[in-house]
Amino acid sequence: MRVGVVGAGPAGVTAAVFLSRYGVEVTIFEKEEVGGLIVNAWRIENLPVFSPCSGEDLAKVLKERLEESRSKLICEEVLSIQGRSVKTVSATYDFDSVIIATGTKPKRIEEFEVNQNVVYEFKRLPRRIKSLAIYGAGDVAFDGALKAKHTGVSEVHIFSRSDRIKAVPRLVRLASHLGVRYHRAEPIQAVEDLGGRVRLFTKAGSYDFDALLICIGRVPNVPAIVKPSREVHVVGDASGSFRQLAIAMGQAVDACMKILQGGWCS
Repeated sequence: MRVGVVGAGPAGVTAAVFLSRYGVEVTIFEKEEVGGLIVNAWRIENLPVFSPCSGEDLAKVLKERLEESRSKLICEEVLSIQGRSVKTVSATYDFDSVIIATGTKPKRIEEFEVNQNVVYEFKRLPRRIKSLAIYGAGDVAFDGALKAKHTGVSEVHIFSRSDRIKAVPRLVRLASHLGVRYHRAEPIQAVEDLGGRVRLFTKAGSYDFDALLICIGRVPNVPAIVKPSREVHVVGDASGSFRQLAIAMGQAVDACMKILQGGWCS
């Protein structure tokens, strides 16, 4: 049996490793690096029975486990899924089943993208910055603030669009303890290029920072399914379910079991 897995984040690697145990021939596609978005995380604490670790450490584990599984890794962007065929920029690959674990893409604010220091992922921030603005009030925003503080960014501000903090209380407490300044219900109205840095405008005034990290939410990132097939399984964050690591990995195992048993999910 041959299975194609699109995406080498936690869900995709889980599927590849799981299927390999049963002797399935697995090919996994990844356009960037093994681990996906997880490498951005300061701390992984949502795998309840495992000790917390950094996103970078978890990404290393995923890479090691994938290599041990002897799955074939193809570092190319997948353009579309046609039935049970995966089309990349250079070739088309045929499988008995396909698992799509492509994660999410950011909700963009294009008018704020005034220069290269405005980003949507922590790993894309320029090095050696001293001040950072973060837009959003969820887990990713507060986790990013903590990672910034722990990597030497001295001044970190979080700007929230509303008066509601969506992050878990522990992250909020840690951020406050480290001196992260929180701007409650102070949405960013405009961003101006300041010679490579950024100037933010809110109802309260203007602020200058070295960079801006936008964390206002993400949406499923599924490649075009030109010809739907019952042998194609969408799992993890790409399925639009709760963005929880344990759920994503569990969905991957569920899809694997259905493939192994000759079933399918729609």
